[in-house]
Amino acid sequence: MTIEDLIDIQEEGGRARGTGLKLHDNPYLRGGTPFSDKSALDDGLVRHNAWKFGWEAEDASRDESVAEAFRMLGAESRGQRYSKILS
Repeated sequence: MTIEDLIDIQEEGGRARGTGLKLHDNPYLRGGTPFSDKSALDDGLVRHNAWKFGWEAEDASRDESVAEAFRMLGAESRGQRYSKILS
């Protein structure tokens, strides 16, 4: 698996969150991975975690409290810049 594959899977997770799918809708949670094959199990876990990361990143960007904190931080930063200019 390449880094590009992981990024694609993360983007899939983000798009899934954007369309309203839930975290438990992760396609890499489905059965079918043979437990006796360690490399397949490892690959499935990496894919699961990449999708989950993308989903959680998109979910965090939709959290209003996080967005508000960034807006306030930006306003505070702009205010400090303006006060330095005026003094």
